[in-house]
Amino acid sequence: MIERGPGKTYILARKYYEFAGQRGTYTRKKGLDRDQNLASLVKHIEENKSRGTRLEELCQVLPALARTQVQSLLKPLKRRGTVHSRGQKKAGLWFPGPALMRIEETKDGV
Repeated sequence: MIERGPGKTYILARKYYEFAGQRGTYTRKKGLDRDQNLASLVKHIEENKSRGTRLEELCQVLPALARTQVQSLLKPLKRRGTVHSRGQKKAGLWFPGPALMRIEETKDGV
C-alpha cells in the first residue's frame, strides 16, 4: 500500500511486506537505489557497445525514472570516464569507456 500526500509518497515498512509474504512488492514500490540504477545503465551500454545506445533505450532500462533523471545519472558516469556519448540530442549514442580525443594536426609553416 502506498499513500500519497502533497508531494510525498509513503511506503509501508519492509517488515510489513515480509510478514504479508510480499517481499518483492516492497522493493518494486521503493525502487532501486542510485548505485543499482547506475549499474543497470552501465550494463546496458556495455552490452550494446558495438552499436551504441540511445537515451530512449536507457529510459526503457529504468522506466520508473524520468528522462531528466536518467540524464542526471549519466553525468557522473561520463565525468568518471565510465561512458561517453557521440552526437547530440536524439541522434546521440552512448558507448562504454572514456571518449577518445581527436588530435588535430596543425601546420606551423615550417
